[in-house]
Amino acid sequence: MHTELAWPAEMLPADDRARLARYDEALAFFDGNQWIHRRHPGEVRLTLNYARVLLRKVASYVFPAEARFSIAVDGDQQIANRAERLLAETLAYNRLGELDSELCVAASVRGDAAVKVTWDTRSGSAVVATVDPATLMVEAAPDDPRRIVSAMQCYGLTGQEIATVFEVDPVRLSFDPGRRYRIIERWTDAEWMVTVAGQPLLRQPNPYGWIPYVILANHPGLTGIWGESDLADLYDVCREINRRMSVLSQVLELSGAPIAVLENVDGSEGIAVGPGAKWELPEGSRAYLLDLLGNGGVSLHLDYVGQLFRVLHDVSETPRTAFGDSGRTISGAALEVEIQPLLQKVARKRRQWDAFYQQRNWRLLDLLDRFGGAEIGGLRRTTTIWPTILPSDTELAVRSAVALVESGIQSRRTALATLGSEDPDAELERIERESSRFE
Repeated sequence: MHTELAWPAEMLPADDRARLARYDEALAFFDGNQWIHRRHPGEVRLTLNYARVLLRKVASYVFPAEARFSIAVDGDQQIANRAERLLAETLAYNRLGELDSELCVAASVRGDAAVKVTWDTRSGSAVVATVDPATLMVEAAPDDPRRIVSAMQCYGLTGQEIATVFEVDPVRLSFDPGRRYRIIERWTDAEWMVTVAGQPLLRQPNPYGWIPYVILANHPGLTGIWGESDLADLYDVCREINRRMSVLSQVLELSGAPIAVLENVDGSEGIAVGPGAKWELPEGSRAYLLDLLGNGGVSLHLDYVGQLFRVLHDVSETPRTAFGDSGRTISGAALEVEIQPLLQKVARKRRQWDAFYQQRNWRLLDLLDRFGGAEIGGLRRTTTIWPTILPSDTELAVRSAVALVESGIQSRRTALATLGSEDPDAELERIERESSRFE
């Protein structure tokens, strides 16, 4: 964000200033800026960005494939099927499959990610746009710290962009088409207000009746809306790995060009270091090469680095097995036990995503119903169908679905949806047609 378009200092409470500072620190660390002090002349520095790798690895387990959604209804199932198709088309139009994976990484880095769900009258479609959480401030209900009663967003637009987005005349309002202005939107369930450079532009009833921002908070806790970065517990161990590996690199480099040590010698004139060099030393003096690899010095470094990596994997709940290398041959059951911490972490993140999807999909279905003319009978609630985390889970999921159908606990349509079928009804029709041909 342009500095002149950032939040005015007088508008930022202390909590939000601290939150934005955490965002900056986490993003810089994720980008590789992991050293606290300035580099000294000649200092060797290695930055092994395991933080970025670990966060992306976890996101790949949360989303090995796109999540899908089902809509249950007690009445006409055809209406629910229509709502599912329209929702799927809207998700595909906004390319939310790939966006969700990026949002997962972004929320893990800063602790928060956000989207804005609106209706585009020009294209006649619902739009989901990413929002930098640093541009947002929210007010929570006094009796429920997790319920947002108002939200403000601060960003910049040129005069021409203001005219396009808000459908106003920039000349009439004396806006320079090429100049950037600070925009502040404030939303409540009842009202929508917009100011440009501190001057009111719009103030009207909220066309949606709900706040269009949906926040994905990473481990939000019990008393707030904002989350916590997954990097919070990794700062120290990652920095120590960088330091120790840099020291080890320097030791190995010096061992290739060993240091000559002279004892009882007043000066070094006439002494040349190089292959085949011969020295004449005074009586009682001696020369030798400093062996930095002797007495197990390197082994001590390697053992310490190995312990640091163990701490890194434990703290991040991402065992080495998640990278496809357990270091030994083990059975499938033992492999699942070893990777269990990661599976538990993924399950926690998916519960956060379930809450996010409920809010996002509710708004999309409401827009499609009210503004898109979709006949979906007021359906709003969706259930997330997650892809299996491990490849071995697929066979187990199929056996479970068959058992549930045969025992009358679950319908065939629900089983198909759970197993990831994009259109369960069409699949059932194909099954019936094939069965009738062989009767």
